[in-house]
Amino acid sequence: MSKKWFLAAILAAATPAAAHDWYPMECCHAMDCAPVEKVEMLPGPPMASMLSTPAQADSLGAMLVTTRHGSVVVPGNFPRRESKDNQMHACMRPGQGGSMRLICIFMPPAI
Repeated sequence: MSKKWFLAAILAAATPAAAHDWYPMECCHAMDCAPVEKVEMLPGPPMASMLSTPAQADSLGAMLVTTRHGSVVVPGNFPRRESKDNQMHACMRPGQGGSMRLICIFMPPAI
C-alpha cells in the first residue's frame, strides 16, 4: 500500500505546474485568471479583425478577449505582463452591472 502512495507522490511531483501556479496573487486572488480562448481587435486604426498571433496584441490597440470566465475589453494602454507559458491569459472579475472587469493581462514574450 505504501508503494502506491509513494508512486502517486512521484507522479504528482513530476506533473508540470498548472498556469495558476504562476499567476500573481494580486491578479488571481479568487482563481479568476484563465487562458484566453479568443481575441478580437476592436474598431480603431485599420487592422485585421482577428490577431494571427496573441503576441501581436502587445503593439496594437484595444481588443476583446474571452476566457472561460467571460469576455472583457483590454484597452490599448492597459499594462501587459509577460506570460510564463507563452500563451495569452486574462484575469477578470464581475464588476458593477454584471460586466467583467479586467484585473491583469498576460502576453507571450515578443518574438
